[in-house]
Order: sequence, then C-alpha cells, then structure tokens
Amino acid sequence: MPTVLKELVGIEAVSKWYMSLHVVTKIFIPFSISLSILFTKDPISVIPLILIAVAYCRISGISLSLLKRYILVIGSMTSFVALTFILFSRKPGNVIFDVTLLNIKAEKGIFEWRIFITDVALSYICLFTLRIFVMIFSAILLLGTLTDRDLVWGLRSIGLPLGFAIAASLFFRGVQFFISDFYTVREAMMARGVDFSRISLIKKFFLYINALIPLLSLMITRSYEVSMALEARGIAPGTKSRSLYHRPKMRRADYALLALNTLILFTYAMGSLC
Repeated sequence: MPTVLKELVGIEAVSKWYMSLHVVTKIFIPFSISLSILFTKDPISVIPLILIAVAYCRISGISLSLLKRYILVIGSMTSFVALTFILFSRKPGNVIFDVTLLNIKAEKGIFEWRIFITDVALSYICLFTLRIFVMIFSAILLLGTLTDRDLVWGLRSIGLPLGFAIAASLFFRGVQFFISDFYTVREAMMARGVDFSRISLIKKFFLYINALIPLLSLMITRSYEVSMALEARGIAPGTKSRSLYHRPKMRRADYALLALNTLILFTYAMGSLC
C-alpha cells in the first residue's frame, strides 16, 4: 500500500528496513524531532535537529529532491519571517541598519515606522528559518513512511480503540483528498480559461480564495459520506474490536530508536532549562 507522500507527489521511502519498523516508532521519530524545536534558543541548537531529520530521511530512502519543487514556497515562507522581524519588530541589540520609513506627528506624540535591524533580529530570523526546515524534513519523514494500513494496524496493536485508529487514518486520508480536490478544482479553472502562469500574484491569490468554496463543499460532502459509511459498519469513536488480522510487534530496533529519540528530546528539554 503506498504511503501518503507517494500518493501525493510520487515519492516514498524505499528502505525495507525502515518501513518494517513499528508504526509507533515511525510516528515518534518525526514527532520527537518536531517537539524538540520548542526547546531551541539559537540557530546553532537547531542545526543538529536538521542534520538528524535529514539523516533519517536518507536512512529511510526518501529522496529530498521533493524540496526542489517547492523551493518558491519555502523561499516565500522564509522571506515572510524575515520581513516580519525587519518591518514590525524591534529587537534590542547592536544596530546594523536603521532607517525611518514614516514619521507622523500627532497630538499624543510621534508615530514612527522604521526598519530597525540588529544582530539579535538576524539571530531570530535564522532561528525561525531553520525551524521551518526542521518541520519540513519531519513532515516529509512522517508522510513518506506511513500508510493508512500501517497506521490502523499499529495503533490497534498497542491497544487503542478501533474508532481512534480509523479516525487517525482518516485524518491522513483527508489531507490526500483535499490536495486531490484542489488539483481537480484548479484544472477545472484552467479549462475555463484561467492561465495561472500569466496572471499576477494578487489575482492568483484571489482565485485561490474563490477555489475554497468548492473545496469546502467537497469536504463537507465527503465527510458526510464517510460518516454514513462508518455508521453503516457499526464503527463509533469508542468501538472496540476483539479481532486483529495483523499484529505488528516491537523489535529491538524499535526500542533502540525510541530510546535514542527520547534521549534527544530530553536533552533539548533539559538544555532549555539551563
């Protein structure tokens, strides 16, 4: 069964060893890396997390060429972070650049809008940019190694209710449906004469906003159909099934990786307290 990332963009993990790990391990590894971001204080502390996430992607056999397709999106996100700190915040520190863009005098004082860049602001920009890359690599690792079947079997094997396991599976499946519906709506707009390669960015933005209307309609319709199908099979959030057709087992590699990533998370948590 293809992974979530395989169905979305055609990229999946090719390492049989990593794919044979327990689903709890494959979920906990990117989750622990992402959670460790909360305890980072400077750009240097984020770099090891990026290297760890990239190493896991390489071990799992996921090609990072996926990032080349979305380099514009990644660049826009990082540019937005940089502009936010430059235009709308004033971090104290050694001033590198300072210029006044707007100066308005009023009765209650003077309003100034300045570009105020300090070494602390640059450090924050680097910090948040590197955090974005950690989250991207973690998401690629998670979506590139999980299948719907693994998710249901894995969560059921650790004793979680059937309804919970199916709900988690439907969450990932819903992401696939949403992206698939988005491309369908986009192709329909192109069939009606919309050329996304020639229109301006602002017009493209408003077109995508208009596309949310059919997307939301499709989401509501599909949610209703799925809920009716689950109800017809007698599956509720608290449903418990006694039968298991497949029972994945935790191996030594699973315990070793769980311990390793727990240690990494614990190290970052303790480092933030020091």
